[in-house]
Amino acid sequence: MTGALIFLLVTVVIMVVAIAVIQVGKNRQRIKRMILDRLIDDSDIGRLEAHEPEPPDVESEPSDLNAEESRAELARIQKLIEDRKQIARDTDLSYHLWGLYRILVRYTSPHSLDRFMQGGEWFEVKILHAGNQNDLNRIDFELKGAKYSFVNDEEQHGWSLNMKSFSLFLYDDSDNCLIEIPMKLRIDSTGRNYSVASSGPEAFLAGDWVNDIINVKLKHQSIRNREIRAQEHEERLCEIEELRGKFGIWD
Repeated sequence: MTGALIFLLVTVVIMVVAIAVIQVGKNRQRIKRMILDRLIDDSDIGRLEAHEPEPPDVESEPSDLNAEESRAELARIQKLIEDRKQIARDTDLSYHLWGLYRILVRYTSPHSLDRFMQGGEWFEVKILHAGNQNDLNRIDFELKGAKYSFVNDEEQHGWSLNMKSFSLFLYDDSDNCLIEIPMKLRIDSTGRNYSVASSGPEAFLAGDWVNDIINVKLKHQSIRNREIRAQEHEERLCEIEELRGKFGIWD
């Protein structure tokens, strides 16, 4: 075999190897591109799935709950109720409402001679109506443009020895019960004594009315306290004059 032939064979082999290497490189790039495209597609799908909105939570009706779920739901509701009762206790809301009710009862009495009452309006409270129907004592009033009603069911309840329990309700103008306050009435040697039950309200819908009621009650109580102090001062002056006259003390 001549040298020229050997050189030709070597050249052909080199060319074949080179073509094979180039083809493998192209295939590698194509495979790499396919893998990258697949990764990109998967990533896009993941992002779409991550941003796809979840279906809204739908509260289950009580009838949809099984026995275990109903126990858990009842416990959850009781905890929320106790939290709301605690809010009422912390603000002394029941006492403020009972105090305001008694103030309004006193000033709606036909025997009231309060000099501040003009056309049923007393400071920020305008009394719209007061009366008794079906053994329910009711006072309709307006406060800051909102209408409310106190309802006292004391006369619908009987006595147990010298005590009776009843409720004081506050309603809004849509007849929603904003709060129900359990009350007790005891009669003893000192007379009729009312007290607010310490268990907290039996119903309570919190709202802006809470601050409005507390503020107006505190204002009215402050004014009432001034009236009481002024009355006591007048009584003391009269007593001083009487005692001076009886005992001839003029210095």
